[in-house]
Amino acid sequence: MATDESRLREAFLKASEGTSITAHATFQPFKEFKTSWSKMGDSAEFKVTDYMRGAPQNVLEEFAAHLVPRVGATKSHRAKYTEDIRTYLKSDDFVSRNRPLYLARSRNLAYTMRGRHHDMRASYDRLLSSGLLPHIPNTYITWTARPNKQRLGYCSMLMRTIAISCGLDRAEIPAYVSDYVLYHEMLHMQEGLTFSGRYHTPEFLAKEALFPRAQEAEQWLHRAALLE
Repeated sequence: MATDESRLREAFLKASEGTSITAHATFQPFKEFKTSWSKMGDSAEFKVTDYMRGAPQNVLEEFAAHLVPRVGATKSHRAKYTEDIRTYLKSDDFVSRNRPLYLARSRNLAYTMRGRHHDMRASYDRLLSSGLLPHIPNTYITWTARPNKQRLGYCSMLMRTIAISCGLDRAEIPAYVSDYVLYHEMLHMQEGLTFSGRYHTPEFLAKEALFPRAQEAEQWLHRAALLE
């Protein structure tokens, strides 16, 4: 039975047929979903995110065919992922295979929804009961382990993971502030993986403004970012 490594090598060799290069590939344990490559003469070496381990062979081949032409190409060469690749990356199978690995590689997660003063489970339930959001299944929510001033909340739509800065888990900061940050990230999760590179569209901002105390929350977030 072919291993993941041999299937990857086969996919990249196939993608380089008829081109001026021979492509070789290995899996690498990148924290984020990324691939890098280097070229020497007529040989190209690809380091491919190991989140693609276990992908169907047709997806690996289309992924290789997407990447190989980019060697030596200008930045204007930005071919889009095929529908098969997109479907796989948005699948529950991809998330179940890779999210545990992604979480293990993340250095600043508390791996819990319960903080010292605020509970993200309660925040999520309030958002549901308010009608602002529908239930969005298979989403992992956690506090960060250490305060993050640059990003008070962030999400990986690929891994369906949301992290809220524990800098907001303070007795003096009202619960609606972390509710608002979670709402912002859940809106991204509701939108899903779009591959467009556009996130804060006018439509998104209009939904965000529906939060009842959005302006007050924004004022608190500005103050929280300045707290030591």
